[in-house]
Amino acid sequence: MQNDITDDRVRDQYVRAIGADLGQLCHELQDDFDWLRGKWSEFQELFEKGQERIDLLNTVASNFFYFLHRLLFEDAMLHLCRLTDRSRMGDRETLTVMALTETISDPTLKASVETKTEEVRKNCQFARKWRNRRLAHTDLETLREGYPLALPPVASTNIHTALKSIDDLLTLIENHYGLPHFLLGRDPWGAKSLVYYLEKAKHAIDDEQQRWREAAKGAAPNS
Repeated sequence: MQNDITDDRVRDQYVRAIGADLGQLCHELQDDFDWLRGKWSEFQELFEKGQERIDLLNTVASNFFYFLHRLLFEDAMLHLCRLTDRSRMGDRETLTVMALTETISDPTLKASVETKTEEVRKNCQFARKWRNRRLAHTDLETLREGYPLALPPVASTNIHTALKSIDDLLTLIENHYGLPHFLLGRDPWGAKSLVYYLEKAKHAIDDEQQRWREAAKGAAPNS
């Protein structure tokens, strides 16, 4: 309930500063973008903290974390596609940054937003190719040719660049209307908490195994 009240207040702040249509759209886009950033932050906490972190995950449950890595990565690409889809799908409107320029009346801001939106579109193009031929649909030619050959290689840097361009776009509008830009905080009960307990468990198991080895040495008969 508290989160709903806070969200309503932020939406009202956007509407007062920007206007009903653009304000609500910007708030909804920021809210959805924060959800994407939150998921990607969990990915980073698990898989982008160096080889020692990867070794820990592989030791604990290598197959599970392989699946999770792939699921989170593919989910990020799908989410980027949703945020950059066409503003209308048939007779339905969609939540997308592509709808921003249609809602902006200020000509100077509109031109700046158009430029930034084109950057976003280009930076998310890699994800759209994967979405169309692998993630949302299974293209037979791509499947039979093999994904590494048929699709562009994707790295975390591609996701980072796409996220940065969307953040820049939304920040441009917020700054124009004097709205504060909120930074996304780390979730203390997310992947960081999981890793903490995995490390504790591994240390406990390592200590126990060491005690068993020492006990076995002590019990071995002298030659």
